[in-house]
Amino acid sequence: MRRIPWLTGSVFVVTAVVNLWAAADGGVLRALERDPAGFSAGGAGRLVTALLVQSDGWAQLVFNLLTLAVFGYLVEAYLGRWRWSVLYVGAGLLGQALGYAWEPPGGGNSVAVCGLVGGLAAAVLLNRATLPPNAGLFATLYAVALTGTHFGGWIAVVIGVVVVVAVNGVLVKTGRGTRILAVLVPLAGLVLLVRQDHHGASLLFGVVAAAVMPRPAPRSAPAR
Repeated sequence: MRRIPWLTGSVFVVTAVVNLWAAADGGVLRALERDPAGFSAGGAGRLVTALLVQSDGWAQLVFNLLTLAVFGYLVEAYLGRWRWSVLYVGAGLLGQALGYAWEPPGGGNSVAVCGLVGGLAAAVLLNRATLPPNAGLFATLYAVALTGTHFGGWIAVVIGVVVVVAVNGVLVKTGRGTRILAVLVPLAGLVLLVRQDHHGASLLFGVVAAAVMPRPAPRSAPAR
């Protein structure tokens, strides 16, 4: 029996509460987001606080919370909490650090979610854990959608999602494994990195970190 994903739930609630606070007080976003001037005054703490605020409004908040819930649950339940922590925090800090160079000011936890997505993709590709059948598909859809925003916006996102779903359907019908689809996650990370999108580095961090971590315990004895 899977334990309750309290780590994901706790981060979800804290992130939501901080953003509700920021909506009521505009000074909260300015105090917590990536800001070179603020970083010099506030030190490394800005790398953490920028993960708690969403600088692009309600659409970003809803999307990031939904994806945190999905990928956070999958990683926490099937790979374990300490792996979740390494992936989320490590990718989040790396993404925010690069964000200072490539996209200041701003904030959001999507770079941390990318670490979870990359870790899930690595687990699928390397068969490191017994995962739900569509775990690799979900990770691939996220990475493809993120990359599509650089190539035509929402039109490219929709086309990419439709193509991935169609290919997955063909692989299922022909009896071929769908695990190979997850290779698109590190490829997307490379594309994003070349385009100086800090999400790419976070995706790749997740892939590499999960690949070198010890194999999780079997489902009958879930990893802690």
